[in-house]
Amino acid sequence: MTAQISHSVLHPDWVAGEAARRYALNGKVDGYLLYRGMNDVYMIRDGDSRYAMRVWRRSWRDVDVVKVELEFLDYLRRRRFPASTPLRTREGELYFKVDSPEGLRAVAMYTWAPGRKFGEALNERTAERIGALFAELHLLGLEYLGGRQVPTDDVVNFTVNLPALLAFLHDRPDDARYYEKLAPRLVDRLEKLAQEPVPLGICHRDFHPSNVHVDESGRITLLDFDGVGYDYLMQDVKNFTWGNLFYDFPPVYGEAFERGYATVRPFTDAELEHSELFLLAKAFRLIAGMAHSSTAVGRGTLRFRDLDWFSAYIRDRARDVGLQEI
Repeated sequence: MTAQISHSVLHPDWVAGEAARRYALNGKVDGYLLYRGMNDVYMIRDGDSRYAMRVWRRSWRDVDVVKVELEFLDYLRRRRFPASTPLRTREGELYFKVDSPEGLRAVAMYTWAPGRKFGEALNERTAERIGALFAELHLLGLEYLGGRQVPTDDVVNFTVNLPALLAFLHDRPDDARYYEKLAPRLVDRLEKLAQEPVPLGICHRDFHPSNVHVDESGRITLLDFDGVGYDYLMQDVKNFTWGNLFYDFPPVYGEAFERGYATVRPFTDAELEHSELFLLAKAFRLIAGMAHSSTAVGRGTLRFRDLDWFSAYIRDRARDVGLQEI
């Protein structure tokens, strides 16, 4: 009997060979596995440059959903927005697929993001500049959509991970019961926001201090758009603010980020009114996503905050937005 595989790791030499075969690279090509996580990321190096190659983890989403991200990033490249963007293969494709023990997996190569993670080079003024750039990203996203109606499916798709979350909490029955009751009420509240002046658009959906690099000259590059989809713009903003808290950085950087953002796209009164709801949604989304991913990457993603912290945080935010009576 062949064992069931949740997440295989492609050998760096094989990945480098595929990069040399599929992309117009120069000279000898080497590959190095940078990290194995929600997706696997490799550094590809030829005679001239470095690149990042992502191999998506096989998950509940269709393998070709990566087109949403890659086509949007290709648009950002054409608009000269400072993001790590995909290269096209020799055949002109933005990605390709490889077979693996757990099924087809998507692969794409990106321009290298120079510098260090913002979380390793914290600076209040830089946080403001990142916020302003993020607002530009949202405006470009609205331009990219060209007035097309934005669906709200992505806003509440965390419910797909609810069974995994309940199983994840097998030894915490009180939390499991609480989250099971909270989920539909959170969905209802988020869906009703579409009736208010809370703009929707195409969003990064996982922007935090590790998903933006800053080099020595101060150049900023946004990266890791693998969660891209349709969402409330303010949810995207609060994802960064919440991530700042998750990493236990001083709140001034999240505040500076929002201050810089508002200089480019001022927040509506409704967005500000529902700030706590977006923070709650981010925490719930993340813990549910972690639970779903645990079969492939374990519980290592909880290294910054434990389940007690999540429970207290989610319950406090739910109380603040009037969802505590469940």
